[in-house]
Amino acid sequence: MRELNVIRKRGKPETVKVALAYPSTYEVAVSSLAYQMLYYYINSWREYIAERFNTENLRGQHPLPISIETGTPMKKFDMIVFSVHYEPDYVNILRLLLAAEIPPYAADRKGKPIVIAGGPAVVSNPEPMAKFLDVAVIGEIETTMPIILENFLESRDNPQDFLDSLSPAQGFYIPARGTEEKVKMSYAPKLEKRFHPTAQIQPLDREPAWGRGTLVEVSRGCFRGCAFCLEGHIFSYYRERPLKDIVEIAVEGSLFNQTKRIITVSLSFFDHSKAKEILGQLIDEGLEVSIPSLRAETLDEEALQLIYEAGQRSITIAPETASRELALKLRKIVPEDKVLEVGRKARKVGFRSLKLYFMIGIPGETIQDVEAIAAYVEKISAETGFKGTSQLKITISPLVPKPHTPLERASMEDLATIRRKIQLIKRRLAGKAEVREYDPRWAKIQAIISRGGRELAETLLAWAKAGAGLGGWRKAVKQTELQEKKYISGEVDTTTWSFIVLPLKPSILRT
Repeated sequence: MRELNVIRKRGKPETVKVALAYPSTYEVAVSSLAYQMLYYYINSWREYIAERFNTENLRGQHPLPISIETGTPMKKFDMIVFSVHYEPDYVNILRLLLAAEIPPYAADRKGKPIVIAGGPAVVSNPEPMAKFLDVAVIGEIETTMPIILENFLESRDNPQDFLDSLSPAQGFYIPARGTEEKVKMSYAPKLEKRFHPTAQIQPLDREPAWGRGTLVEVSRGCFRGCAFCLEGHIFSYYRERPLKDIVEIAVEGSLFNQTKRIITVSLSFFDHSKAKEILGQLIDEGLEVSIPSLRAETLDEEALQLIYEAGQRSITIAPETASRELALKLRKIVPEDKVLEVGRKARKVGFRSLKLYFMIGIPGETIQDVEAIAAYVEKISAETGFKGTSQLKITISPLVPKPHTPLERASMEDLATIRRKIQLIKRRLAGKAEVREYDPRWAKIQAIISRGGRELAETLLAWAKAGAGLGGWRKAVKQTELQEKKYISGEVDTTTWSFIVLPLKPSILRT
């Protein structure tokens, strides 16, 4: 496989080998900025070599995991670091360990190798994976990885000393210690350029999930506090990357990565105080910019014109619901007249398509609320001019209640009800818009894992041995007699994750 910007280090006998693993496909892995950051940061230490792993398949028996760089088997590495963003990917962590002939349970490995995992899913509730992990990172790369790398060098011959050196006050959860100690989320006070790679892995023969481009994080976190948003509550401290750094990363990245396309990373691009200046300067540099995260209330005609001039031809907005009452429950109110205004202006500017995201299964939702979504889309189509499946694209997702959010105790609707609601919208909008849905079966699995505890270990391992997938999940549930209703009802035990300490409310970190 041909790639740009691969790091290949010779190393010495004493060099620490790190298996950097993303538990999903290669195409998804290279589209993760966190994965890219870890790769280049770890390799910037002369005492370390990091080589990449990802899942070769998502179903069935997994082949022997070998590194992309040198073909070295995973079991020959001193440390395995998993970057995971999606709870159902936990099964792929276990599939990789099993295929590598590495004992999945931490108690059986005795620190050889050390297995570490981090990412939003792990931060919110690491307990489903607690029996498998030596370390769960409850924090951001900038503040936690330097400690991990420094401390491991001092204690590499004694895994227990290494684990003992990691403090819960610094964002480290050691599952073997139990949950009596509070673990405090560790945040970077500012977004430093030295942690953000400009040269990034660029596949030449395969298409990344978001397409070829240079990933540039313009801001991190969110101050809005939407009730359903896991990342918004985990990363509730909002921080902006300086304009100068953003432009430098983009310009240098376009040279190293041999692409003029910039993919911005943020929860809401136009929340950045200099968002329009960022776009203006990138356009002046001759770069194309893709902005996947947009909120209707942050868009005016000038912003839309800049997005268009930057080469983007589709606008994506997430109203979530057509009901004001449900919007209040979600703590996200996107006025219909603002969406209509943005749609009309986008059409005037020249955008070719409009994408809208909606959520169903919100507590208190009625069938009339679901019908209102279809009526809402029909009105938008009539008043903006975006018509038909090529111009108007709708995504419907079931609500998945997540820990540390105001909806963490919410019940999840049964699959039959969710499916009926999806079909209602599809029938109403047939031929008028392209309607896609997130499979409710996967939404249920997400809800179960995200709100489960250590008792899920047996089911997760059985799922991995069954080859993952929906069929594998059903087999594992039956084999381990898992009571699924316990996790999708409103009677979940929130003390499972209460030892993870996050900020009490969203705020802005001033630096």
